[in-house]
Amino acid sequence: MQIGIPAEIRSGETRVAATPDTVKKLAASGHHKLLVQSGAGSGCSIPDSEFTAAGAAIVNSAAEVYGCDIVLKVRGPERGELAMLKSGGILIGLLAPHKKD
Repeated sequence: MQIGIPAEIRSGETRVAATPDTVKKLAASGHHKLLVQSGAGSGCSIPDSEFTAAGAAIVNSAAEVYGCDIVLKVRGPERGELAMLKSGGILIGLLAPHKKD
């Protein structure tokens, strides 16, 4: 199963949905391929190299991570991101469907 971790695009959001330690734990089973968008951890000082060392592949585009079976996000998706989500894909994140911001 592929798990994607995109860079957060909401203004002021500096977090990333998974740390290298989380990636390492998910990759350890051998059942998951993890894709992390390049720069996803830059807002919280986690370089791409730490994700790679933990077992993830770094990809350049958000479309690649949104094409995964599961997508991990901190915040809910913006309209453009939602359109990239794979049909039947699972989105895991902090969702607030009735909040307007």
